Amino acid sequence: MLKRRDYAERVQAKSGESTVKILTGMKRAGKTSVFQMLQDDIAARGVAKKNIVYLSFDGMENAAIDDYQALYDAVAARAVPDERIFVFLDEIQRVHGWEKAALHLLHDVDAELYVAGSNAQITDVNVLAVLDGRYEIIEILPLSFSEFLSFRDSTGEAEDLSRELARFLMIGGFPALHAHPHTQSEAYAYIRDVLNAALWTDFVALTQLRRADQLERVLRFVFENVGRNFSAKHMSDSLRGEKREINIETVYSYLENLEKCYIISRCRRYDLVADEPLKTQEKFYLADPAMRYALLGFKPGTVASGLENAVYLELKRRGWDVYMGKLGRREIDFVAIRGQSRIYIQLGRELRGEADNADFSRLSAIRDSYPKFILTTDHNAVGNRGGIRTVPIAEFLAGKIDD
Repeated sequence: MLKRRDYAERVQAKSGESTVKILTGMKRAGKTSVFQMLQDDIAARGVAKKNIVYLSFDGMENAAIDDYQALYDAVAARAVPDERIFVFLDEIQRVHGWEKAALHLLHDVDAELYVAGSNAQITDVNVLAVLDGRYEIIEILPLSFSEFLSFRDSTGEAEDLSRELARFLMIGGFPALHAHPHTQSEAYAYIRDVLNAALWTDFVALTQLRRADQLERVLRFVFENVGRNFSAKHMSDSLRGEKREINIETVYSYLENLEKCYIISRCRRYDLVADEPLKTQEKFYLADPAMRYALLGFKPGTVASGLENAVYLELKRRGWDVYMGKLGRREIDFVAIRGQSRIYIQLGRELRGEADNADFSRLSAIRDSYPKFILTTDHNAVGNRGGIRTVPIAEFLAGKIDD
């Protein structure tokens, strides 16, 4: 089992609080392995096995526990008088009204509650309203580049950073892919299986899917246009031109539910003059860059958008709210905001095919003192110019550059 220590520590930081710890993320991103690490850590503290309760709703074993009363009864029956129990509930979205059981268990039983699910039903506003503020949400993403490197180092297979980054982008970060040897074809078959499972379990659970062919077209369009400014009207018009008509409302519905399955993530535009997010012109990124290659095949021209996707995910992992920036007519690749902190990131010119000073001029036009970075694959272009740092993208993704 790959150790997701950063996530385990993030969850452990919330232990002892009378809240439900909610782990979300795409199917097979690693939520169950984080659960296992947490259980192992709890057992290592001397907690008896009988005080650690794990129930998975991913198969038939607990299919009879299908509503909140059955869930409450099943967990309450495991309670130990005058002792705390630690309860882990996996794929909890399949239990109707689970949040009601969770709220009552927090009140009636000395329990530490952890739940996980692979679609956003478990963080629906109505669910959170029932929990009445007594929850913590942690999104679990596939392996970061630094996690991937740690695993490669542990097996003695690691090469230089540039080669490892290329390998990471091609194979991706789904943890199960790195537990056993595999060919690239086997890896892509696995990723397609994961994607199909997410679509036919989590997506279908969220909506009535009447036309699978329309969903496939929307999915392929988004995958083909990772990192590009997105317009539902443009997509609708493009498909109409291929005699595959789909209305704008249907496009928006599919996109919303793909987000709720954590297959894609929406990056909104941020107006740096007005200092506020905008509701129009957005981009979409994938839960893992390799999903694009598994579905559509590899094309050399997609490397830049794959790196952009990886940077977006890395910023999210570090706890930033991530936007694309707008400064007049200029575009900034990423504006990352966390509380009162902020950083700006531009991908280097060799990835964009732009003039030498295009990336620098965009960042230098921002008149504030927040950190600014240009990420480059050119290791000879490293430096600091007017407070704008140029750093290797591989080192940034590996966590070797402080943000």
